[in-house]
Amino acid sequence: MSAVEERVRAELESRRERLAGAAAERGEQRLVELLVRVDSALEQLEHGSWGLCAACAVAIEPELLAADPLVSVCLECLSEEDRRALERDLEGAARVQQRLLPPPTLEHDGWELAWLWEPRSAVSGDHVDVLPAGGEDEPLHLLVGDVAGKGVAASLLQTHLHALFRALATPRVGLASVVGQVNRLFAQATGLASYATLIAARLHPDGAVELVNAGHPRPLVADRRGVRPVEGAGLPLGMFRDSEYVAHELRLVAGQVLLLYTDGLTEALAGGEEYGVGRAAAALRRHAGRPLAELLGACRAELEDFLDGGRRDDDLTLVALRRTR
Repeated sequence: MSAVEERVRAELESRRERLAGAAAERGEQRLVELLVRVDSALEQLEHGSWGLCAACAVAIEPELLAADPLVSVCLECLSEEDRRALERDLEGAARVQQRLLPPPTLEHDGWELAWLWEPRSAVSGDHVDVLPAGGEDEPLHLLVGDVAGKGVAASLLQTHLHALFRALATPRVGLASVVGQVNRLFAQATGLASYATLIAARLHPDGAVELVNAGHPRPLVADRRGVRPVEGAGLPLGMFRDSEYVAHELRLVAGQVLLLYTDGLTEALAGGEEYGVGRAAAALRRHAGRPLAELLGACRAELEDFLDGGRRDDDLTLVALRRTR
């Protein structure tokens, strides 16, 4: 199997495990039907027929497979009307998702922030959001999320996560409790058929940072001594309704940088080798003193050099924070 097929198989096996439990517990017909589709896709992977159109037997477009590994018909086998409708839907979904993003740079209460968001296709399962402070001396809230899968289905779930976090995040409720509530509501909405990784941050005016990590890649902190990962992570959202989360605190001083990212950075592949946390940390160390927008651009450029003309097969999101006082 190719690296892409291995990744799809792992994703489908994980999905199958959750669906089987949910179908046995709840007995809903839609869950049983989805389980049958997942089993069919796994069987096709074993026999080498996954990714071939059921109507014409040619390879299905990678963009469609990235959006939904269960898809069984290529674009050519769609009617002209269906193709035009699909294009309109994708364009509209992309506009909506982009409008949900925060301003690309922000300065507030001794914090500066910049982000880079690059969908693999028209829409993305990655998301970044910043909730402004509600009043004087109240913290900023930052969210970086990544729904399993790609394309329209993932973008819809990410939009749902965006709405949940905005509705529930308040300084009066502990950040770990907020993420726990988001997890329960997300699991309820998806029926355990999908999951997402997420990292939520609460940025205080005094430089304190609360972090709750739900299965997300570990952030990196850069200072004069070098770069180190921030430890601590819970389960991804949507896997278990009763998952509990823990907030970890660190304090940044002037000049220190915190880099958050999705796995589109560290799991990018070239020649069967992952970019990895080590390369990401080295790039951050080299460019940590630059303005944040330039830092992110430089980190992305080093990823492109690693890929050497190859194409990324996942969405990419980078967020950089710096303490300015």
